[in-house]
Amino acid sequence: MIENSRKGYLIFAEVFFCLFVFMKQFYLFPSGSIGIGDVFLVISAIIVFVVQMFIVKEKFLYTIDFYWYIFIAFVVLINGFYFFKTKNIDFLKYIIYWLYSTVAIWTYRKLAGKQFFDKVVKVCEINIILQLLIYCFGLGRYYHEGWGGGRFMGTFNDPNQCAFFIFTMLLFIFMCQCHKLNLEFGIFFCLSVFVIYITKSTGMFLGIFIFGLILTLQKVISIYKNSAVKKIWNILFVVGILLICFSIYKVWPSENFDITQTDYTLMSRIQQKIWKFSHGNLADFLYDRSAERLLQYPQNLILGAGEGYFERFPLGDFVNKISPGVFVMEFTHEIHSSFFEIWYCYGIVPTVILIMWLIKNIKACDKKRMAAVMAILIESFFLVNYRQPFFWYILVYSSSLGLVYSECRK
Repeated sequence: MIENSRKGYLIFAEVFFCLFVFMKQFYLFPSGSIGIGDVFLVISAIIVFVVQMFIVKEKFLYTIDFYWYIFIAFVVLINGFYFFKTKNIDFLKYIIYWLYSTVAIWTYRKLAGKQFFDKVVKVCEINIILQLLIYCFGLGRYYHEGWGGGRFMGTFNDPNQCAFFIFTMLLFIFMCQCHKLNLEFGIFFCLSVFVIYITKSTGMFLGIFIFGLILTLQKVISIYKNSAVKKIWNILFVVGILLICFSIYKVWPSENFDITQTDYTLMSRIQQKIWKFSHGNLADFLYDRSAERLLQYPQNLILGAGEGYFERFPLGDFVNKISPGVFVMEFTHEIHSSFFEIWYCYGIVPTVILIMWLIKNIKACDKKRMAAVMAILIESFFLVNYRQPFFWYILVYSSSLGLVYSECRK
């Protein structure tokens, strides 16, 4: 809605949205169920809906989300088909997840505006500090490996959830402040890196590493273009490459690497990943990402298998292709890649439609904000996090602001 014409109508919706952002980190029930934060988001959406319908007469849906709604229609049709075919309620659950994301995006777009985003930024900063304090005071939960290693997960049910939450809080702060980065952002960047470090999440480490790398490259390239001493920068570039190669050499695990005999840090988990893939093969890599079904049941990449009831895809003969002693054999659920999970579950046509929607939103980003967008997209290739609203909030941030400015010009 037009920021200058709110007249207080949406103040309560903004309050409940900020409560959603704050309460989202508190998991009282199993993952996948309704959380306290989700309730506040729904209340915010209801308020926006009432204001939209009866007080402020504006466009209900935005044309930029046309492809999104087509994709959601495919989600309902495909999952609905498999529900009636198998009678498995999982498919209905995933329909609800996608409808929830739709409501989350719609509400976010309707509230979008600089003043609103500034309020959300403050909550994001509080969230990062809170998880850090919970760790410092020894109040957080821990995930314990079978052999004794522990990973901090704060108020979450899973360390990767905690790390992703912190990661997206930082990215949202950046999206709002990228044109005026200061010491305060640097502090929150360091705090976020620390919290992600103690969760020992390799996926989120990859994400924040890529984010930091892109930011650094953007700055270096900008300085390089305006520099009169390019030879010095060329030398520094070569030195940087050599340092990266040396770091990889130092991190590379030994032939007999055993994580149970280490101090179990983020670095040792990275070494474990390297050891697994250096001693395994393509089948091992696919199995580690629960992506073996891409080869076993490739027909589902065309029309989609529906999302849910993953027990339909047993390992079968694929188990014979996995290197013995490298991976623990156990059944896992979704493919650990947002892109391939969506493609496999919904097929080519819906996936292409979703990509078209993403492209339209990403085109609205300027070069500075692209660092956050690229970081979360690359990270999402290795984890499934598209059920979290902030995953989408990062991607549609710029286009949402663009809608506000276009309405103000009318």
